[in-house]
Amino acid sequence: MLATLALSLALVTSGVEPPGPCDLLTREAASGLLGQQVATPAPSGPEPDEDTGGTRTTCVYQAGTRMLMLVRIAYASPAAARQATTRQLVEERFGEGEDDFTITEEPGLGDMAYWAHNPRAAEFIVVKGANVLGLILGGMPREPSTYRAQLRGATVMATTK
Repeated sequence: MLATLALSLALVTSGVEPPGPCDLLTREAASGLLGQQVATPAPSGPEPDEDTGGTRTTCVYQAGTRMLMLVRIAYASPAAARQATTRQLVEERFGEGEDDFTITEEPGLGDMAYWAHNPRAAEFIVVKGANVLGLILGGMPREPSTYRAQLRGATVMATTK
């Protein structure tokens, strides 16, 4: 009897899915960051990420013209996640076509992290295990880099789930 119960529990818990992209941040936290009530978040994926070879899931929170997007890309291994998230690759993706673009390494988040911003958007990119999480903020009334502390707090919340 106990062996059957143990086997049943093992089968149930082994199929546990990771949280969906919209489960990583509460609507209240997204509303606080955007400064307005957000509409129902819009999830998408999972789908192949053609640029990186991972599997991408996305959640978009929108409040008027303000937007917060969470992107999680899952890889086959932590090594693959790190290889797909070098500083050079982040610069190529986020800074494409931008003259006024800044990227810095961000200590204390996941296994490796970057803070990137241009005049229209700001993003934390975090590698944690075999996953890469990006939180992108845009359409805000002030320059996106002024929201760094708030966006970092949301990133910490999302990476702990």
